[in-house]
Amino acid sequence: MSDPTLPFAAGVHLPWAGVPPDVRRWAEALGGGPPEQVVDLAGGFSPGAACRLVFPRGREIFVKAVGAELNPDSPSMHRREAVIAAALPDSPYWLRLISTYDDDDWVGLAFVAIDGGHPRHPWDSGELVSVLGSLERMHEALTPSPVDAVASSAEYRLSTFGGWRALASAPTVPTNLDPWSIRHLDQLAELEDGWPAACEGTTLIHGDLRSDNMLLLDGGVVFVDWPHASVGCAALELVAWAPTVEMEGGPEPEALLARYAPSHQFDADVVTVLVAAVAGFLTERSFRPDPPGLPTLRAFQAAQGDVARSWLRQRTGW
Repeated sequence: MSDPTLPFAAGVHLPWAGVPPDVRRWAEALGGGPPEQVVDLAGGFSPGAACRLVFPRGREIFVKAVGAELNPDSPSMHRREAVIAAALPDSPYWLRLISTYDDDDWVGLAFVAIDGGHPRHPWDSGELVSVLGSLERMHEALTPSPVDAVASSAEYRLSTFGGWRALASAPTVPTNLDPWSIRHLDQLAELEDGWPAACEGTTLIHGDLRSDNMLLLDGGVVFVDWPHASVGCAALELVAWAPTVEMEGGPEPEALLARYAPSHQFDADVVTVLVAAVAGFLTERSFRPDPPGLPTLRAFQAAQGDVARSWLRQRTGW
């Protein structure tokens, strides 16, 4: 697992040496003793530790751990990922969970480590083809969802989608909201209201595709970090990922969608509703204060929101 250098993806990461001793002892027991080498990994939006631990006799594991003092929501995210990872069948498209640690404060997850690198930026066309092909095959393997204890996308996104409606009903509109959004705020909220039905589907989707959640191998791509997985439609996966691809020097969202082979089966109106929901989420969240330990998250969401709104203007013609 390489150390990514991705735009905005730089939380306040904790080195392995800063993890509580009980968590370190748990990981050492998995490896048969103290690690010979510790590789602290950066990137992503967790303030916790993410490390590659190399033990004697060549055993390597990937460990991620976080406590509530770093961010009050992060331990519950790790717990959710632990449930999902434990229920996923063996596959080349995700990491195999070895063990979990939970003392009601700190939560740790240990996975079999693999040698893979993150996509290059600007996006390399061959790497993008590989990611899209692996994503298609992964969606096929996860339809219908093999995991029972996972919420539907409509249920899981209740706390995140609805950004346009929130902005439209707020006492005052943020002063730096773009003029196009202000002019069409009521229309955007009305369009967005259809998002629960638009999310419906039977595919277990990853829910947080970004370059730092992908590891490229010779035989394909491994998708890591699954706390946001839900059961819904593959179109939501592509729509939520597309703004980041353009930000990283890849194709515009509409072109990315066209490169995903099953996209010809997507209903155009459903896609537009999903674009509205994603754009509303990113736009509304970008005006909130940075969460503890995540000083770059809002800037990242604001940049994604710029791309998503441009895509929405294109699809609506407003």
